[in-house]
Amino acid sequence: MRPRAADFARWWHHAPSGQVIVDEQGLILQANQTISDWMALPVSYLYNRPASELFTPEARMLYLGLLAYRVAEDGAADEVHLTLRVEGDAPLPVLCSARQMTHQSADLVLLSMLPIARKDSLERELIQARQEAQLALEEKNAVIAELKSVRSALESQREELKSLTMRLGHEARSDALTGLPNRRHFDSVLQQLLLTLAVNRGPASLSVALLDVDHFKPVNDQYGHAVGDRVLQQLAQLLSSQLRGRDLAARIGGEEFALLMPDTSHAEASVAMDRLRRAIEIYPWQPVPITVSIGLTSFRAGDTQDSLMARADAALYSAKHQGRNRVAKR
Repeated sequence: MRPRAADFARWWHHAPSGQVIVDEQGLILQANQTISDWMALPVSYLYNRPASELFTPEARMLYLGLLAYRVAEDGAADEVHLTLRVEGDAPLPVLCSARQMTHQSADLVLLSMLPIARKDSLERELIQARQEAQLALEEKNAVIAELKSVRSALESQREELKSLTMRLGHEARSDALTGLPNRRHFDSVLQQLLLTLAVNRGPASLSVALLDVDHFKPVNDQYGHAVGDRVLQQLAQLLSSQLRGRDLAARIGGEEFALLMPDTSHAEASVAMDRLRRAIEIYPWQPVPITVSIGLTSFRAGDTQDSLMARADAALYSAKHQGRNRVAKR
């Protein structure tokens, strides 16, 4: 006997994993009974609410900045570790996977959540046991000082992540014209990377570049804004094709772009930017050749987001002042 549509619907509602369908605005379109039971909330209560509200404040940052970004870029995301916000109970850790799908010309996202409370607990216990064994070998005063420092850093990071999560819920992620991440998303990712460097306090490298199209205003004035927009779109595609998987390219102004290169030394970034500048220079632009000026800098101990970006901006100014179509480094 073949199952009926009603059977499939009932099985979906009572699947051992939480299932949520999210619409193009990030709102919950449908949820199964399983996730309703976990959260002790009626299914109808979840409808038309932002999907990010399913998660704890700390987990929303990963959902909005990592999972949603991967789905938008790749159409899927696998096994992102998040925690569900469970009223009156401890948060529920889950592995969340997502797939983009099209239904009646609408781009929807299917979220599937697998509870891992026992696995999470065992991992935490194992980590704690290893830490205790290591701490037992160290001197008492050094252990106390290190724990205080780590605790303070983690508390500071947690507060920053909460603040960022609240803001990300109201901000757009992508630039409408080019499809690249916008200035807000770029700033958010850069701040996360700087926080990670501050907490880890180990050897690390991070390079930042600012890129500006040379003599872009005459292109708009002579050929019209439609041509100018097409140039920016082509440049965005060229940037995306030249960067590595962990790098981030964003449009942060009219004809200004920014590049984030984690785990990339100043020397490595310099080679990459020279290669990028050359690729842009030889690209078959129509109706007029396009070149760019690039300002490059890298993370230094004690850097803040403002100091790092100010140095990159000064390098960009230097590239323009020296005649454009070049990479200047600071």
